[in-house]
Amino acid sequence: MERIAMNSLVKPIAGLLTSRTDLIEGVLEMMEPLFGEPDIRGDWQAFSHTNYYEPEMGPDLSRCFVSFSKLMPGEAAAGFKQFTQEVEYRFAVKGRRIVNIDPGYLDSSKLVLVSGKHGGHKVALAPGAYADVLLWYNKGWEPLPWAFPDFRDRSLFSLFTRMRSSFKTQIKAVG
Repeated sequence: MERIAMNSLVKPIAGLLTSRTDLIEGVLEMMEPLFGEPDIRGDWQAFSHTNYYEPEMGPDLSRCFVSFSKLMPGEAAAGFKQFTQEVEYRFAVKGRRIVNIDPGYLDSSKLVLVSGKHGGHKVALAPGAYADVLLWYNKGWEPLPWAFPDFRDRSLFSLFTRMRSSFKTQIKAVG
């Protein structure tokens, strides 16, 4: 009889999108109760691959990715989107978000974002939460065909590799 594996811990990450980069400390502080302290933070990069968010959030958007110190069971990702939406709305101005948070996780073999949008390749986790596997690790990151342009242009790979290395160190420590 096969036993359920107990080694499915993952490292939470989040992509933060905003024109108000000065808000990051407050946003991350609100995320700590669920995800733990931020442990690796990438640089802000201009978000110019799409203007999808501009009607709600305005122009000149930047994005950075952050990983967190608390390892969690992968199935906990089902609650990531609802939690981060509450953080987004705490910072909203006149009903409009000024910070968009794309939560997700990585482990040694993949990077997953949790989306509120359904899509043909996405897997339902909970009502309004879908797993979107964007990168696969096979001796290096490989973007899957549906990955967003900024995941395909490889500019984030060194950051995600640092986060993956941190995850591997952490997972060895817990056995």
